Amino acid sequence: MTLLGNIIWFLLGGWALGLGYFMGAVLFFPLLPFLMPLVGYSFFPFGKTPVRRSDINAWKESRGEEVDLSAAKLASGKLRFLSNVLWVFTFGWLLALGHFIAAFANLVGCVFLFTIPICVPHMMAHFKLMPVALRPFGVRIVPTSLAEEIRTAGYVKSL
Repeated sequence: MTLLGNIIWFLLGGWALGLGYFMGAVLFFPLLPFLMPLVGYSFFPFGKTPVRRSDINAWKESRGEEVDLSAAKLASGKLRFLSNVLWVFTFGWLLALGHFIAAFANLVGCVFLFTIPICVPHMMAHFKLMPVALRPFGVRIVPTSLAEEIRTAGYVKSL
């Protein structure tokens, strides 16, 4: 079902927003390794979920796994903040607006065209991508099963 949702997403316009993310990633080329998972997620969002790195670290810590708290990781918070601010003022607001318009178009499609099985999941995917479009740094894209495991453990807050 995930594969079918991703194929329909890609064919019905996911490729356009994905190209927007790709353009932003190429223009922010020093940060390209951090943005490429987001580009893949924007092309094929079903079966994956964005989770904040702090939630993943808290979950790992509760399981007794090692969490990297080196000075470089602690200093990266300021860099992440500055990168998010720069991203919001260049591409983030455009992509978030594109997701909002596409979600509204899916809502209209649900009401007037009665394509609820296609429109509702796509509308929810656009709403799931909106916060990531605004603040992509500090977010990891993980399989939905892992995100659910972290959420049931009580570590996932809202993006």
